[in-house]
Amino acid sequence: MTKSTLIAVIGGACAGSEFASKLAEAGHHVVVFEQNELPYGKIEDGLPRWHQKLQRREMGLIDDRLNHERITFVPCHKLGTDFDLSELREQWGFQLVVLANGAWRDRTLKIPGSEAIKDRSLVEQNPFVYWFNHYPDSNYAGEVFNVPEGAVIFGGGLASIDVAKICQFENFLRKLRERGIDENVVQLEHYGLEKTAIKHGLSMEDLSFEPATIVYRRQIEDMPLVPLNDDADEVRLEKAKRTREKIVANACGRYGFRVMPLHKPEEIEHENGSVTGVVLRKTRIEQGRVIGCEELTRLNTSLIISSVGSIPENLPGLPMNGELYDTTDATTGRLSKYDGIYCAGNAITGKGNIKASLKSAQSLARISLAGLSEDAIQRAELLESQQSAVRPFVEELLSYAENLSSVDASIREQVMQRTAALHGKINYTTYLQWCGQVLAKRTQG
Repeated sequence: MTKSTLIAVIGGACAGSEFASKLAEAGHHVVVFEQNELPYGKIEDGLPRWHQKLQRREMGLIDDRLNHERITFVPCHKLGTDFDLSELREQWGFQLVVLANGAWRDRTLKIPGSEAIKDRSLVEQNPFVYWFNHYPDSNYAGEVFNVPEGAVIFGGGLASIDVAKICQFENFLRKLRERGIDENVVQLEHYGLEKTAIKHGLSMEDLSFEPATIVYRRQIEDMPLVPLNDDADEVRLEKAKRTREKIVANACGRYGFRVMPLHKPEEIEHENGSVTGVVLRKTRIEQGRVIGCEELTRLNTSLIISSVGSIPENLPGLPMNGELYDTTDATTGRLSKYDGIYCAGNAITGKGNIKASLKSAQSLARISLAGLSEDAIQRAELLESQQSAVRPFVEELLSYAENLSSVDASIREQVMQRTAALHGKINYTTYLQWCGQVLAKRTQG
């Protein structure tokens, strides 16, 4: 017989849907609170929209997990704005709360001069990619970014390459539109800039513009573009380095952006609150450490994009330990300040945890993602590794949840009434119907 237990999960994407599904399968009733209309998180808003096949695959997996009779999905309800943790425990009556709200806060880019920028000529990766993914939606009413020629991106991972490609695509498509030519961004990503130009009877010289530049403080061979275990031997390490160099060379060749390794930002130049350029300091690597040199270089630019990583939001009442939520136990993810509240996913897992699970994830991704591009498979492997990193937390919390006693029928009824009231405000009916309605609105003329 199913136990009458009540568990809240904050966030419905990869980690949240995994928790909710496993808990529901074990007989618990789960309410998933999601800050957005849809639960897909960075699958929808962090992967650029040319990754259609990968997005459809991952969104389908989330749908399969959340479309469960013992899972109640509550969209448009944000922790720290619409409710807080103590409310869930003390007023709603949830016996266990799991934080799987991901990492949506961009790591701060601390460069002299950045405090003087008053407009959007200094931007961060997360809102920039969100804009790129959603501005074609017919009902988009969010922030709008201007993408001039010669943008400078600070970073070095796959996300920084995505940002550079977005800058290149926006300028290339603008050049085509000036000639009355419309082009599909998915096709542009597939064929690259030069082949697309040739298709329209043009050359790259006809459509020339100042390319975007990725500035990376280490060597290209150090860029975290392919998975590598901490215990990799010299042969695997050397192979990974050459693969990274090949990935960057191929991307630069196909999409026209530049990579400037062994440089770090020294100062942002500005005028009237807008970026006019950036001063870079040459670096060298000594025993794995980045050492600044005396040599300085200046780049003219009117747009700087920070792509130096994402961290969990600093929400009211949530204890932090540096950039992550403060936990008393790294195995279970139990928050230090609260009883019965745990966190997992990007809110707690670090690079070491992800790396440790990559080996099995790689083989799984290669088998299950046949038909995807090499670029998409690299991202899929990272998603698989993050999912693998969550599973030990799932097992720990399943054991914890098994020891929960049943709640009174009145408390369960109260929770159902509360969720029904929230559903009523947005005309929510069922999970799949809701998702279909939201997606349909985005394509309406």
